Amino acid sequence: MTENPNIPLGRPAISSRGVRWALIASLAVNLGVAGMALGAFLHGGPGGRADMVRDLGFGPFDQALRPQDRATLRAALRAKSGDLRASRAEVAQDAMAIVAALRLQPFDSAALDAALTAQQGHLTARMKLGGDALRVFLTGLSQQDRLDFASRLERHLLHGPDAPPPPQN
Repeated sequence: MTENPNIPLGRPAISSRGVRWALIASLAVNLGVAGMALGAFLHGGPGGRADMVRDLGFGPFDQALRPQDRATLRAALRAKSGDLRASRAEVAQDAMAIVAALRLQPFDSAALDAALTAQQGHLTARMKLGGDALRVFLTGLSQQDRLDFASRLERHLLHGPDAPPPPQN
């Protein structure tokens, strides 16, 4: 039997467009997350206010927190996380590692995978730290404060961040 010289040996049979687009979509999402984190770091977030609570990914919970709640969480996070600047620098380094992997000639998908995996691990660790702090904070609230928080969170979820405050009794 003769070998066909047009079929490269040692290459995987899976090279469909679907896999390529899935990798591109995954990269876009990861770069988007890194870009948002880096943008928040560089610009201090909305209104120029650098906020550790928002930075650790509380999403809609951030809108339901009162200013004194944010201060409490910020203090707890500082005590547990140490230097947040180092953590933010890690986010920037992760993004730059992805950029470097994209520029490799010849392209090395394993290097890109490693950079994306490292970024995901760092972001997951940051979100876990924030989630743990939020859990401790919420379980330490009085019943009335928990109910008030739940109402603020629900209002934000149903009506968005610009929801009017509830009527005062």
